Amino acid sequence: MDQCNIMICTPGRLLQHMDENPLFDCVNMKILVLDEADRCLDMGFEQTMNAIIANLPLVRQTLLFSATQTKSVKDLARLSLRDPSYVSVHEHEKHSTPPGLEQSYVICNLEDKVSIIWSFIKNHLKKKSIIFFSSCKQVKYIYEMFCKLRPGISLIALYGTLHQLRRMEIYETFCHKQAAILFATDLAARGLDFPAVDWVVQADCPEDSATYIHRVGRTARYNKGGESLLLLLPSEEAMVNLLLECKIPIEKIEINPQHLRNPVRKMEAYLASTPSLKDSAQRAFVAYAKSVFLMKDKNIFKVQELDTDAFSRSLGLAIPPRIRFLQRLNAKSIQKDPTIKQENFNINLSQDKQNKVVKFDDSSDSGVSEDETGTDIKEQPFSIPDDENSEDDDILKVKRQNHDIDLPTESELAILEDVKSKKKKPVTKAAVAKKIIKKNIVPNKKVIFDDCGEPIAQGTKEKQSELAQEYENENVGGIDLEKARMVLKEEDKYDKALFKEKVKAKKKQQKKKLKQKKLEAEEKDDFGTDSEDEGPDLSWLPDPDKIYGKKGDNEVSEDEYIPDQDGSDDEDSIQGESSKEEESIQEDFREEEKFESVPKSKKRKLQALTNKTKRKKNNIENLSKSLSLNEAEELALLLLNKK
Repeated sequence: MDQCNIMICTPGRLLQHMDENPLFDCVNMKILVLDEADRCLDMGFEQTMNAIIANLPLVRQTLLFSATQTKSVKDLARLSLRDPSYVSVHEHEKHSTPPGLEQSYVICNLEDKVSIIWSFIKNHLKKKSIIFFSSCKQVKYIYEMFCKLRPGISLIALYGTLHQLRRMEIYETFCHKQAAILFATDLAARGLDFPAVDWVVQADCPEDSATYIHRVGRTARYNKGGESLLLLLPSEEAMVNLLLECKIPIEKIEINPQHLRNPVRKMEAYLASTPSLKDSAQRAFVAYAKSVFLMKDKNIFKVQELDTDAFSRSLGLAIPPRIRFLQRLNAKSIQKDPTIKQENFNINLSQDKQNKVVKFDDSSDSGVSEDETGTDIKEQPFSIPDDENSEDDDILKVKRQNHDIDLPTESELAILEDVKSKKKKPVTKAAVAKKIIKKNIVPNKKVIFDDCGEPIAQGTKEKQSELAQEYENENVGGIDLEKARMVLKEEDKYDKALFKEKVKAKKKQQKKKLKQKKLEAEEKDDFGTDSEDEGPDLSWLPDPDKIYGKKGDNEVSEDEYIPDQDGSDDEDSIQGESSKEEESIQEDFREEEKFESVPKSKKRKLQALTNKTKRKKNNIENLSKSLSLNEAEELALLLLNKK
């Protein structure tokens, strides 16, 4: 800053450098230039400009530029100007606006503004136009709604709440367009040079004639032509006289209502389908009412004369939003003058047998009761008893005597008011967010716990290695590639282990499924037949009568014990028999478990057959023990040949 010869800045930024920057020094300043001087010197920048001027040297040259230059002695005295000279381009001319500018105005109702703007856009699709509104929320809503309606031309919005880079981008895009519509607030009314603008439409009445001149100055620049249109309400028609006093030639025109296109039906459909757009419409409605209320000239801007219901319907809203400050204003006006519009306050009283309506007349306090046909039934005096001992006491009125009550002191009343004010404080979103931050609650985070109550790491969502956790918790800017590679290698180990566990779990599940299928198949093979008479298939067994002969003297009993050929009972043979008996018992248990689901009749037949087979097997084993090795081989050969 100490090496600058020319500095271009806003008042707030300049004052910040004067207060905070030690390199900035204004001792050697020669020239001070104020662009849009009337705006810089008005009430909004008064304190800032006074602080800047206090830091500037007294010996300097001061230049003020503006299309609506200030001539007030107070403003010039603040700048400590000596012998100022006033140079005006249009001072000696007939009109204060360029001759190539055609200016006109229309008197319309508030509910017709949206349809006029929509019809204007549809009839000027090949023109470059700027449409001014009084508030940012109006611009935002009209831009969003008209984008959905798709008029057939590119739409752009420029208003104060946008970021500075976004504003610059919008400015450049509109400058390069040959045909476009720019919805803007008074932000675009000063200091911006939009090339080749054909139309300037002022949807809302400007605050004063200076604002009108600056808005209109966006077109007809430097010997070029242009047109402007001003939409006025019937209550705002007095604005025309102020413009004529400032040498602004403006003509009245009329619009044919048959050529208007009203998009209210489509707007209502879009508001019903998109809640965010509906909220934007409600904000725009309230913002317009506030802008009218805050205007200085109350002879032109009259809030109470606005038809808010019709205006809300024109914006697509089925129900008009509540305007709280307007309700308070109406309540105050009624308190000051209770005779205001009493004829609008009708009280409907419904009775059980007769439907009567009591209407109030301005001239007297008596109410005239009429039935539904409109005939007068009876005049009844309508009065409110002031005294407690009045003769016309109501039946449901509770009478009581005045008691001596200890009234609270001033200190107690102050404490009570503090308590009430604390209770009435609304819970804001910022307060809720602060509470969440204090509790360290992380939103949209899912934590899974095991049986022991410890959190389970979910794959790649949480870092598991110590190196990775340290790397995440570092407060160092930038990325260390080598350390990041090491972290990836450590995390890969955990990922591979997780993958192996998943593969093992899948294999276990597949094995379980195969075992279940085998068991089901075996059960089907064993118990596939449903008839009770049929038993297990024993056709593969040889005929015992042919092998052992018929039942006779040589038959060995079931319980008879046959010793070895040597006549000695070895321990090995006894152990083998005991082990076989245990195996057979275990098989019996298994078979019993399998046959639990079989009916009782079938169980009995199966048990009889199994008992027979067991007896035959025991007989064969006893016979084989008494035979020699050669005899046993011959017997086996005979059995095989018979098969």
